[in-house]
Amino acid sequence: MTAARPYSPETLAARWGCSAEKVRLMYHAGELAGFRLGKLIRIPAAEVDRYECQNTPSHGTEISSQSHGESRDENTREESRLARLTNDEPKQSAGRFGNASTQRKATG
Repeated sequence: MTAARPYSPETLAARWGCSAEKVRLMYHAGELAGFRLGKLIRIPAAEVDRYECQNTPSHGTEISSQSHGESRDENTREESRLARLTNDEPKQSAGRFGNASTQRKATG
């Protein structure tokens, strides 16, 4: 039985659809375990499998998060909070949050 050959940053980048520089940065940051052959970086196939399994969402993730007691309202609040943190705050209607003069302008 032969072991799978390790990946170079270029071959792993082609597999993942990213740049070889991204793979090198992941190696240097410690996100990917690997080894060096002189100046060459190699990532073992077992490490690639481990990383892919750890970072690939399963198909039941969304459903399982709902079963842990999160309601639709909690998800909506979290999305609003995320929007505020990323400065993509959704526009709020003047009818609900404005004063009476603002509401009249908004409706007609």
